[in-house]
Amino acid sequence: MRIVQGVPMSWNPAIMAVKCSNPIGRVVWSPCSRFIAIDCPTETQILDATTLGRVKSLPQQEERASQLLTFSAESRLLTRLSEEPEEFISWDLQTGVPAGVISSDEAERERHYPGDHRERDRFTPEALSITYSGCGTMFGVLFKRRDVAVIVIYNVLSSASTGYYPVTGPVANIIWTHDRSIRFATFGPGSMTIWEVGFALEHPATEVESLPTPNNFHPPRRFLFLPTCSRLAFTLERSVFVWDAQHSKLLLNSADIKYPEDDEMTFSSDGRFFACGTLGPEIYLWKDSPIGYTLHQRLVSSIDSPSPLLSPDGQSIIAFCNWDLQLWRTTDPTPPLSVPARGLQGTERFVLEFSPDESLAAAARLKDSIATVLDLRSGVPRLTIDAGMKIYGLRVAGSTIVVVGEGKIVTWNLPQSDHALNATANINDSIRTIIFDHSHLSSSPSPSASISPDFNFTAIVQWSAQTKGLYSHIFDMTTGKYLKIINVYWNGVWFSLDGRKLWSHLGDTTYGWAIVKDSESNFFEMEHLKETRCPPEECPWTPPRNHKITNDGWVFNSNGKRLLWLPPHWRSFEYGRNRMCSGRFVAFLRGELLEPVILEVLE
Repeated sequence: MRIVQGVPMSWNPAIMAVKCSNPIGRVVWSPCSRFIAIDCPTETQILDATTLGRVKSLPQQEERASQLLTFSAESRLLTRLSEEPEEFISWDLQTGVPAGVISSDEAERERHYPGDHRERDRFTPEALSITYSGCGTMFGVLFKRRDVAVIVIYNVLSSASTGYYPVTGPVANIIWTHDRSIRFATFGPGSMTIWEVGFALEHPATEVESLPTPNNFHPPRRFLFLPTCSRLAFTLERSVFVWDAQHSKLLLNSADIKYPEDDEMTFSSDGRFFACGTLGPEIYLWKDSPIGYTLHQRLVSSIDSPSPLLSPDGQSIIAFCNWDLQLWRTTDPTPPLSVPARGLQGTERFVLEFSPDESLAAAARLKDSIATVLDLRSGVPRLTIDAGMKIYGLRVAGSTIVVVGEGKIVTWNLPQSDHALNATANINDSIRTIIFDHSHLSSSPSPSASISPDFNFTAIVQWSAQTKGLYSHIFDMTTGKYLKIINVYWNGVWFSLDGRKLWSHLGDTTYGWAIVKDSESNFFEMEHLKETRCPPEECPWTPPRNHKITNDGWVFNSNGKRLLWLPPHWRSFEYGRNRMCSGRFVAFLRGELLEPVILEVLE
């Protein structure tokens, strides 16, 4: 956790990020490396590759998934192959209007595939690769069904197919343009053969060259071929390899990387950079050198299992998954986000609380065992605690910090002297431990916990595998006694400032419960309040004097004055306490950050 005091005059542009309104299907770079095309079910967006700002939006007439997306060689045309029905739609990006629509004639393509018609009917051809001619008037598409492949040529001006070429033998899942011809690769025992055929298909394909392949190479799954440098990237067991086919040389053998998916390896067009995604949040970026590929950056994304894609010029790399897209610069001297020594497990979540007098902040990585209390005046940690248990929630007030974890509540005293900074503590230094009534807690992990400001109650949210729902268990903080269980709508609940209400939300709808308690009769009940629509920056659990943060990144003071526009990687687009305000302090808990960051906004 760290604090940034004052408003910086400029931001580090090493990483940019956007969250799309629709899930991301395919993403491609323009050949000029200036634009990024994002294909969503209802539209295709063209983004500026420097700022990730939207340059143009190309709407779809109806929601259709895409099979292919590509730019023409001069980056003027963008072509998309949609499913059901199959048709190629090309846009002129200068005018923003369709340049042509070509129907993919299934009946005609069926004639391209030899063999028994019953075998043909069982498998629909899959479009694997597309390449434009240099003049931009024609493009070829590689279709494949099992071991039978065909290259079909289409003309953008006439909006029709002009011919096809059947490919025999195992073929790589890529075709590319070389001068005025299309090239493709087939595989044999220990070798890969490059073939060439003209866009006009006036002559049969001719052999260009034969390149050796390494042992144990089994195409076509989990491999990537870079035609410009004749390099093969592939995975074998738990290792990633890059093979120089021209010189029969192994350039990279990186072991112990979690298996990437089929499309999670990428080259720059000149082969200078190579990147590989993982099943976790990391991206490995290697740079070519005289001794082979050496690790250049180890990027950590807030996206789990990101798909990386290098720009053609190798200057940038993007990572995308679901609704998120992030951009890094490969030329940065140091990685913009470093990997913590203890490592990351999936998408990071944090819990953070400000003290009532705004002098301290306490934070912990959810389900980790380390909690940090930060002095907001000096920006130096006051106390670092090893709780010896998974942390679900915490609260700091006065001279104590209270941590809710696995089955218990533990309290520590804070160092009293202002000079006692960077102190450490463990479970043996605690002053009080309250054990929960375990009979009311399931064995499933707890997503989160909230502590009332008056330290009377704690609410622990858990997922029920039996009912497939989220439930909040309410406990008495002084005794650990179970009080109530309620059904909640999100994996986070929050107490009001007076501790008399509990809040949850789904989207922009807020749900609340009033706490009714009679100490004399031990009566405890929670009355459901009327649901309300409430923007996340106006949630009822935050003080009214706080700053407000909008989803587009603007920070306003309590009087509505615009103070600051946040950089993209400091914005948090998800609802809930991923961003918090307390007086002049604004905290960011997720988004593209690997640590809680507190910004002191000086007006």
